[in-house]
Amino acid sequence: MAVAAGVLFVTLAAASPAPGASVAYTGSLQFATGNYIFDQNTNGYYFFNGLSFSAKRFSLSGSLPVIFQSTPYVSYSSVGILPSGGSESSAVSGRQGRHQVILPEPVDFEQFGLGDPLLHVELEVFKEGKSIPSVRLTAGIKVPLADIDKGFGTGEWDYGGGLSISKALGKTFVFVDLSYWIMGDLPELELKDTVSYSIALGQSLVGGKFALLASFSGYTRIIAEVEPPSVVGLGLSYRIDSKKSFMVNSTFGLTESTPDFSVSLGWRVGF
Repeated sequence: MAVAAGVLFVTLAAASPAPGASVAYTGSLQFATGNYIFDQNTNGYYFFNGLSFSAKRFSLSGSLPVIFQSTPYVSYSSVGILPSGGSESSAVSGRQGRHQVILPEPVDFEQFGLGDPLLHVELEVFKEGKSIPSVRLTAGIKVPLADIDKGFGTGEWDYGGGLSISKALGKTFVFVDLSYWIMGDLPELELKDTVSYSIALGQSLVGGKFALLASFSGYTRIIAEVEPPSVVGLGLSYRIDSKKSFMVNSTFGLTESTPDFSVSLGWRVGF
């Protein structure tokens, strides 16, 4: 979801570039729902708050999620929501085949809390030209501050790096991202290091005021007995002026390790 929001905002910025350095507040509200691999449904509500700084070819951003979940059996990580089992992660590590994991009904747990903060850095190494795309080096790190037993985090550091490539073809924008993430394990569940990949097509509309985005993204296997995450998304952004933008984005899970459906409303306000 964060990648989709960022790509939408980039599409708007590419349609109407602003010179010089900039600082912005970014935020979003997300709802996600699904059974994942479990016998019960989990509804999650996520409120992200972040700051971003960009100057010429360099950008730095950070965000902190506030989380409300109906069960403690999914964890928020650097690569999104994972069906880790939370405090019952041993049941996930012992899963056989494609059978549902039967977990006890949660009785007394804190549904509301802070997730792990995530920091992200980008450096443009090749500037876009007539025949060449923009190429950026990317890096990210997740700081383990959240409670793992309540599903707000995984309790370990995650860090990764990769490449982001984009190219404008008239009013159409093509985005390709590839990253490698080193995942910290839960106490009773190994999380495999993963390769993330995504491709997105953006379309500038109404003179750059609006942008439409279609995306596909996924990861290699993260949990041994669980299908790797894979989703498709569709989003729309609206640029109020050079400093303020809004977006709405929805995704549909293609595998058992992702929410069946999620929707988010995001915004960016420059200072």
